[in-house]
Amino acid sequence: MQLILVRHGLPENAHTRDASNPPLSEAGRVQAAQTCERLAREPIDAIYASTLHRAVQSGEPLAAALGLPISQLADIGEVDNGEDLYISPEAIKAAGEWDEFLRDPIRYYGHDEAEFRARVLGGFETIFNAVAGRRVAIFTHGFPINILLAHALGLTGIANFVPRNGSITRLMGDRLGNLQVLSINETSHFSKEVVR
Repeated sequence: MQLILVRHGLPENAHTRDASNPPLSEAGRVQAAQTCERLAREPIDAIYASTLHRAVQSGEPLAAALGLPISQLADIGEVDNGEDLYISPEAIKAAGEWDEFLRDPIRYYGHDEAEFRARVLGGFETIFNAVAGRRVAIFTHGFPINILLAHALGLTGIANFVPRNGSITRLMGDRLGNLQVLSINETSHFSKEVVR
């Protein structure tokens, strides 16, 4: 089975703290379109996304191109899932709180890391059980991508990588406990005009 993880495109108000569950920005829609154009040339059997607007909207061009539905799963959502406020890494840096964030990223958002990690891994396990042996595109977020990579590579912490908006990360394996990382943070599908 191959898991093709896509970090959502850049959301609206990505550099502020005044939005909850924001949709994609114009730049994010361009990122999503270019990412999905790349993935549409591959054999993909299923599409999943978190329930957050920015993830679902990022997968819509691929769903339209392949004629596949998007199965939504809250457990692969970001730490702000269900919260009243979205705080992007860019907004955290702008507020001068980056060091505090890095000390305990999930606690920064008011959550328990072990519970969040278990929820996210449970979500990926659900996908594994539903589409075993197939290729699935999963539109998700920075922390869930980090959690799955850390799980596969035996790393501690959940902020080891910085997946770019619209980037592709690939893993392969026959079960969640036996994953091989094929690539991290693919961005060669972007045109020069795509901004971060």
